Amino acid sequence: MSAETESQNSEPQKTVRLWDFPVRLFHWALVIAIVTSWWSNQEVMIDIHALSGYSVLALVLFRIIWGFVGSSNARFSGFLAGPARVIGYMRKLPNGSVHDLTYPGHNPAGGWMVVVLILLVAIQAISGLFTSEDTFLFFDGPLVAYVSSDVASTMNFIHHTNINLIYAAVALHVLAAIFYLMIKRENLIGAMITGVRKVPESMATGFMQIRFASPVLGIAILVVCGLAVWGMVTLAR
Repeated sequence: MSAETESQNSEPQKTVRLWDFPVRLFHWALVIAIVTSWWSNQEVMIDIHALSGYSVLALVLFRIIWGFVGSSNARFSGFLAGPARVIGYMRKLPNGSVHDLTYPGHNPAGGWMVVVLILLVAIQAISGLFTSEDTFLFFDGPLVAYVSSDVASTMNFIHHTNINLIYAAVALHVLAAIFYLMIKRENLIGAMITGVRKVPESMATGFMQIRFASPVLGIAILVVCGLAVWGMVTLAR
């Protein structure tokens, strides 16, 4: 064990705030919605499958808006890094110290994983609005009447293909969380549940500079997004 590592292990720890309530609500609500979508598809429960899809769409809309008006470490401008920073982070990952790998928000690689996941679930939810499934689930998306049969067929193909990319991205996300927990001794899952984490005292200042947005604002935006999706689906029907 290096002197630097020994110093880090012996340094007093401080509990700091990391994730705001709206981000945590989005994360776990999306987990529930994706699992529900998978389960309802397996059980051929199309009404529940559609409802979970609409929920995903509302959550994605919320997260995009929150990425511009939310807490400083939830904004896209606060965690999206250029290729050089991402590559530099990945090079440090195997043997990097806690000071090298800890960020007051998403790390450079994790930030892009967030964007990829949002993009994939957005594609899945939007394509579902235009699908026409008459061989298994016997379901027409609420917007299928507004597009040609060729477009509906294309959307159906995208919907059935893109889900495999979502499964792969989710698996990578889970494996990364396990890696940090088992190898790097960083409980990222716990932080996403409680909103706080422990860091060396010398790093606490960076976390204290996070500007947290109002949770009431976040919930209000989420409600508006939910109502917007519900209104769109209702009017389309």
